Amino acid sequence: MGVDISGKNPIIRSEKPQFPSSEVWNKMSEKAKDEFFRLDREFHETNPGDYFRSNWWGWRPIVMLSEMVNDMRDLGLDLSYWGSNDGRGLDTQEECNKLADALEEIGKEFFDVEDVDELQLCMGSWTTLDGRFVSTEDTIEIDKEWYGQLLTSPLVLDDGTVVKSAHSVDKRHLQRFISFLRECGGFEIW
Repeated sequence: MGVDISGKNPIIRSEKPQFPSSEVWNKMSEKAKDEFFRLDREFHETNPGDYFRSNWWGWRPIVMLSEMVNDMRDLGLDLSYWGSNDGRGLDTQEECNKLADALEEIGKEFFDVEDVDELQLCMGSWTTLDGRFVSTEDTIEIDKEWYGQLLTSPLVLDDGTVVKSAHSVDKRHLQRFISFLRECGGFEIW
C-alpha cells in the first residue's frame, strides 16, 4: 500500500501501452505479458513526469524532506495533506521545479558529499538490518536522541544490535521523484 502520483500535464514523448482487458490478459502468453511489461517500463523511463509511485515507508521520508527544504529555502509551497491519498499535490510546473531544485541540492549535500546510498529519517520506527522491528523499550530510548533527525548510516545499540530507521529513501528513489517533478506539470497524490 502506498501512493500513486499522477502528473497533471506531463511531458509525453511516446505512446503509453494500454493494459488489455482481463479477458484478453488471461488468454495472453507469458511472452506477450512480458512484452507488455517491457513496453510499460520503457514508457515510464521515457516519460518520467507521467507517474510516480511509492510505498508509505519510502513516501513519508520524501514528504519529510520536502517539508524540510520547503521551510529551509522558504519556498512557500502548500504541502498539506501529502500524507493522504486525496488528490493533493502541487498545481504548477513552477512549484515542482522549485521543489525539485531544493531536493536536488539536499540530495547532493548528503548523497554526494558523504557518498551514501540511503537517507534515514528518524520517525519513531526502527528495524534491525534483517528487517525485524525493534522493541518498544529500545525505540523509546533511540527516539530520545534521534527522533526527527536525518541519518546516513545505521546505529549500534549498547548490546551491539545494529538498527536503522524503518523510514528511508534511497538515492535512486529520490532521483526518480526529482525527475518526475521536472516533467509532471503539477501532480495529484492518490
